Amino acid sequence: MFDSHFEAAILRDDASYRLQERSLFSMPVYNPSTHYIDLTRNKYFHALLTLRHYVRAVSDYYFSVMHEGRNIDLFMLTPSISSPMGAGSDSEAIAIKFGELDSYLVDSSQFGFEPLLLNGMPMVYCYLPSMRGEDADSRHLNQFFHCEAEIRGSIGQLFPLIEGYIKALCRALSLMNNIVEKISANPKQTRNAINSITAAAAFPRVSFDQACELLREHGGKGITELATHRRTITAEGEMRLADLLKLDTPFWITNYDRDQVPFYLKPDRRHPEKAINADLIFPPLDGGCFGGEIVGCGERQDAADELIESLARQGICPRPYEWYIELRRQPNYSTTSGFGLGIERFLAWALCRTNIRDVIAYPRLKNIMTYP
Repeated sequence: MFDSHFEAAILRDDASYRLQERSLFSMPVYNPSTHYIDLTRNKYFHALLTLRHYVRAVSDYYFSVMHEGRNIDLFMLTPSISSPMGAGSDSEAIAIKFGELDSYLVDSSQFGFEPLLLNGMPMVYCYLPSMRGEDADSRHLNQFFHCEAEIRGSIGQLFPLIEGYIKALCRALSLMNNIVEKISANPKQTRNAINSITAAAAFPRVSFDQACELLREHGGKGITELATHRRTITAEGEMRLADLLKLDTPFWITNYDRDQVPFYLKPDRRHPEKAINADLIFPPLDGGCFGGEIVGCGERQDAADELIESLARQGICPRPYEWYIELRRQPNYSTTSGFGLGIERFLAWALCRTNIRDVIAYPRLKNIMTYP
């Protein structure tokens, strides 16, 4: 999968951890007042940052070398947030004043990608921070990192691209045995999981309706139902599904209820109450550590009138998105699809950790003072 020089670089760095005692790498208890001191002394962070370096390097290698994508530097301020607090949103935008203008910190890079694809690029990607304002918990940070990509094409073209990316990340982890041994809470579980993924064919798929029915058959916990065609599956539900399906690889949940997902996702014309989207669910490791949704993807609305209808259905003011609607009216417009992988979620899953705060150098948590 990787060329010999790239693999050699990973193996060389990993070898430097071979003779060091695992006890030196125990993760410190998080203390926001003294965390910066832990960063200067604790071997856990030395190994974690090396691992994060290669997750980033693999991302660049996979998208740019293997798929000829282009890494795009984007803005960090926007008037148009991609996850407004609609019916199914669990993210809250962080508003700021930029001069005299109302603006927001970027919660996703998607809106910056779509216009660029119309200029002839087949795929663009980035590895950038996203900022969101909801209360932090074991699954949510107020600043986290996304690897996001957007392609010209359908969601069907996106599935193999994402699955190949997950396998590339797991392949890199398999080369970092010494680092995994030092900082995974359960190295054996980590190795077994990444071996299962690298050996797997395409990841299984279940529809959102099938997933809801399976949860109902087993007591109904994990589904939030606001109205007909307005359901969500909670993180608890995702974990229960992983257990009920008894899979040792991630699996897709496809075609969520249209009004419970972001307005820009294209509705399925055969089933207008469904969106053309999917979440990739990771089975939790080590008997219940981090798992659930780690990748989200979808096909974008490609008709201006349909996009206006979706905004209205979700009660979202169209004014900040007039440019996005106008994009669909351009003569060179073509359908795009994209995804985002939460880096901290992936790492927390791979290292059998229970809190994504523990796999980032500088956790930013709302209403908690941290330094620097």
